[in-house]
Amino acid sequence: MSDTVLQPRQKSRAPRSHRRKRTKEQEDERGEAKETAVEHDYDRTPKEPRSKRARTNGKGKEKDSELELGELPDDSSRPFEIGDEFIPFAVSDNEAEAPKIQDSHRSNAEITKEKAREREWDKGKRETHGDASREGVSRGTKRTYEMVFDDEDLRDHRKRRQDFPPTSRKAPWITKVDWDGCLNVAEMLHREVEAFVRYMSPTEVEEEIRGLVITLVSNAITNAFPDARILPFGSYETKLYLPNGDIDLVIKSDSMAYSDKVNVLRTLANVIKRARIASKVTIIAKAKVPIIKFVTIHGRINVDISINQGNGVVAGDIVNGFLNSMRGCGFALRSLVIIAKAFLNQRGMNEVYTGGLGSYSIVCLAVSFLQMHPKIRRGEIDAEKNLGVLVMEFFELYGCYFNYEEVGISVRNGGSYFSKRQRGWYDFTKKNLLSIEDPTDFSNDISKGSYGIAKVRQTLAGAHGIMTSMAFLRAGILGARREGRTYPLRRHGEPEDMSILSSILGVTQEV
Repeated sequence: MSDTVLQPRQKSRAPRSHRRKRTKEQEDERGEAKETAVEHDYDRTPKEPRSKRARTNGKGKEKDSELELGELPDDSSRPFEIGDEFIPFAVSDNEAEAPKIQDSHRSNAEITKEKAREREWDKGKRETHGDASREGVSRGTKRTYEMVFDDEDLRDHRKRRQDFPPTSRKAPWITKVDWDGCLNVAEMLHREVEAFVRYMSPTEVEEEIRGLVITLVSNAITNAFPDARILPFGSYETKLYLPNGDIDLVIKSDSMAYSDKVNVLRTLANVIKRARIASKVTIIAKAKVPIIKFVTIHGRINVDISINQGNGVVAGDIVNGFLNSMRGCGFALRSLVIIAKAFLNQRGMNEVYTGGLGSYSIVCLAVSFLQMHPKIRRGEIDAEKNLGVLVMEFFELYGCYFNYEEVGISVRNGGSYFSKRQRGWYDFTKKNLLSIEDPTDFSNDISKGSYGIAKVRQTLAGAHGIMTSMAFLRAGILGARREGRTYPLRRHGEPEDMSILSSILGVTQEV
């Protein structure tokens, strides 16, 4: 049985010499075919490329074996798969030589412009920078750009700027300042501070609107709680609020004192909604002083309401006492408070829960500054006539020189400083906190919640530096004008050009 299996294998096997001879003949045939193909390629001239018919069979289908460089077979539409070779696009020698012959008859600028097609967003830019390219700017060097101005656009912008109402400008208070009558920078800044305070102070219309809001809230609450008394306090009572300031109200009621505060706050929120005073009321029940907050539908004024908290009313009476009792410094105190509140408000540093300074702390800082000012104490200067200098010194004191770590502030009995270590207010974990003694309770620190005082101090120092630089610049301009060494480059000057306060303050559209 094994012989029958091996016998056919021996018959199918050819001698080794015959196999070598057959392989050699196949190789010779392949070599002759290659030589014939090369001779045909040399016979073809560059001007007569191989036609489509020569590369197709009789049925109009291309032969895969006669594809030119860069062509794909019929199945080229299929997507590439892993393992397929990438076939790059190549240009024949004849096609590459033709553009060179044509380019020799054209300038380099035309060739460059044709190669780099102009995009839609680049239209009109190449003519502006063409001079720099013609001067032979080498590749890799820093490019320079020219500024192009349209005179018509500038005139239109100037016209629109003059037609705008003062409230739409950055420094609308400047329109009432007479710069020509100022002899020095101190007088310029003094007049500007006066104009800013008058512009930001509440008008009769604003006071009437806020009074109507308080009346609406009082009527709605007294209908639900007949024994309730609604009292305003804070900046509304002292008239030191900004145009976008809120209204602080406190409810004094015996029936609310013996009830759960959370339930009372929820009831008040429903009362405000039913009266259509506000569409949304926020309840803050877990704070140290539970309150409700809402924005009125009419007037869009923020209102905060607390229950049975008498400290705010007492603090308002104390601030009014300072405003009325500080002879010769009432308007100066009001100016310092309004400027400081506006400055911190625009930077988000006027809320205690965010680490900033509250209104009461700002008032105490301004009162202490005026009380401890050496020239005011000796009567050498009139605070009402040096508002600009006092504003800069206020930023300088609390931004650069005040020792927050060791010294505390007291405004009682004419004002004084005290040692935080001796008082027991020194905190080793928070050394640089501001400490202000409560005028009604000497054991209470009203500014201990301002944990971001370091950032506030840095901001005040930066404002002082900016105002000092602007003051030196304006002094140079005044001196040059006085000596006739100036030449106006514009026909109409803007009032903001001489402003100093606008470098740190501005009026937004909301105000």
